[in-house]
Amino acid sequence: MKKLFIPLYILALIASMLIIVLVSCKKESNEKQPQIFKATGDINGAIADFRKLLGNLNTTPGVTSGRREINWDGVPDNMVGQALPNDFFNPTTSGAPVAQQRGLVYAAGVGEFQVSNTNFSDIDPASSGEFSTFSGTKTFANISTNLWPIGFQVAGETTAAFSRGVGIVFSDVDLPNSTSLEFFEGEKSLGKFFVPPHTTTSSFSFLGVYFPGNERITKVQVKHDGILSDGQKDISAGGQHDLVIFDDFIYGEPQKQ
Repeated sequence: MKKLFIPLYILALIASMLIIVLVSCKKESNEKQPQIFKATGDINGAIADFRKLLGNLNTTPGVTSGRREINWDGVPDNMVGQALPNDFFNPTTSGAPVAQQRGLVYAAGVGEFQVSNTNFSDIDPASSGEFSTFSGTKTFANISTNLWPIGFQVAGETTAAFSRGVGIVFSDVDLPNSTSLEFFEGEKSLGKFFVPPHTTTSSFSFLGVYFPGNERITKVQVKHDGILSDGQKDISAGGQHDLVIFDDFIYGEPQKQ
C-alpha cells in the first residue's frame, strides 16, 4: 500500500490552526466565566473596581445600564428598627419617592428586614462591639432568618428584571464558609460564592460577582449562619453561630427580563 505523504509545511499549518482554535475557545470560555471580587480589611479597592465594571451610578428610573447602590442611610429615622416593606427600595404607587425607586425587592414573608442606627445593639446588646458601619450610620439585616432572597424589578415599575452583577458589604464574617451568596437565573443556580472572613484590621468583607456572558441574575439567595433575634451569641463571644450584618448593596442596573 502506498503511503500518504503530507509535506511538513502542511502539517505545521494544520498544527498552528489547531492551536488558534484551542486558544480562541479557551479565551471565549474565560470571557464567559463570572468575575469575582473579594476583599477583607481594606475593601475600598475591590469596591472601586466593581463599581467601575458596572458603570455610572444611577439615581432616577429610565436607564438600562450603569449601577444602583443602597447604603441604608436613605431609610428615614422613623423606619429604623421597624419591619421594612419588601418594596421599600422600589415603591411604585402614585407619588412614590423617585430616590427610593432603585429596583431591588425582598421576598415578602421571608423573615423581617430591618435597618439599625446602633448596629442592632437593641436586639443583641453584645453586637455593638462586633458590628460596624462601612458608610454612613445605618446598617441592614434580616433579623429573623438566615436564608433569604433578593430580587429585581425595573426601577419604578413592577416589571420583573435581571442584573449582571451584585456586590454586598458584610460586617463581622468570622468563618470562611459561614456566609454566602448564591445567584440564580430563574430556578437555575449560577453558582454559590462564599464571603471571605474579616481580618484583624477591620470587621468588613466584600463579595461581588459579575456575569459577563448570557447568564442573568434574577435572584440572589443570601445565607448566613446566625439569626439576630434568636438571642444567639456570636462565635467570637463564645457562641456557636457566626452572626453578620450588612451595609452597602451595589448592583448592575435592573433590566427587563
